[in-house]
Amino acid sequence: MTVRASIIIPTHNRAETLRLAVRSALAQSVTELEVLIVGDGVSESVRSEALALCAADPRIRFFDHEKGPHHGEIYRHDAVMDACSDAIFYLCDDDLLLKDHVADLLDLLKHNNFVQSLNGSIKPSGAMDFYAADLSRPETILWHLRDDIRFNAVSITGTAHSRAFYLQVDDPWSTTPAGYWPDHHQWRKFFRHPNLLAATSARMTALQFPTTEDGRETWTEGERLTELRRWANVVAAPDAQERIDALVAGSMWSRIERDSQGVAELHLEIARFGQENASLGQEVERLSDVAQLATTQAEQSRGRLDETLRTLSWRITKPLRSVRRLLPR
Repeated sequence: MTVRASIIIPTHNRAETLRLAVRSALAQSVTELEVLIVGDGVSESVRSEALALCAADPRIRFFDHEKGPHHGEIYRHDAVMDACSDAIFYLCDDDLLLKDHVADLLDLLKHNNFVQSLNGSIKPSGAMDFYAADLSRPETILWHLRDDIRFNAVSITGTAHSRAFYLQVDDPWSTTPAGYWPDHHQWRKFFRHPNLLAATSARMTALQFPTTEDGRETWTEGERLTELRRWANVVAAPDAQERIDALVAGSMWSRIERDSQGVAELHLEIARFGQENASLGQEVERLSDVAQLATTQAEQSRGRLDETLRTLSWRITKPLRSVRRLLPR
């Protein structure tokens, strides 16, 4: 079988959610793929689950490493090099992919070397938090490269790149320095390269449930598994993409309203600060840059919403549906 996509799943100690993540990867409309489970000092339960998954489907391989530094980022490089395809995808062991995720990003990779699903995350309430960013716009790339303002709209889940470009960048996955996010640190290496061709999909095909946000850091493994099971049922439904599209559109409207208000308030604050602290030119300039970032995000939110409304069939067939009805129960 010709392997068209290689999905790397780093893991350490989440056996139950790993099973759901792998299941969503295997359920892709593109079946010519492989799943590379990259163990970083895994627990016995994860090892047992990974081996069982490998036995059940020959498309799965398990790399059982001893515990490496930090999150074992160095092992991701080994997986990239051992992959059977040029298209390298990523998925966290507690996130999910919709069935057309690989198909969507493979299409983008025909003309780009670094791509992502429309990015965002799911809150415990079931609401969507949309991240305003479009990697095809140069200013989005430049914001990620700034050191004075931390900005990241590219997660590990939902991102893909060509291995050829990874090798061209010649700066592989490595242990993340203190004060940086692993994915952000690695993606900046790509973004600095002059041959970068980046793009963001018009729709969200990867669902994220951040462990360190919205109180999830206090949850038990059972609570995490319960949430992911509910959303796994949504992902497996025939109308999964339509339901997620509707949630994204609702999140975009909220983001536009929030950003527009925030930009106006920020500009007023900058004006007041500038009048009161005329000698602090650098700080005024930094605040102005923050305002510009917020303005750019608001503009990108509007652009993504317009694109979504133009391309999604749900707008035509079932307008004004209730977002509440779409939340998993």
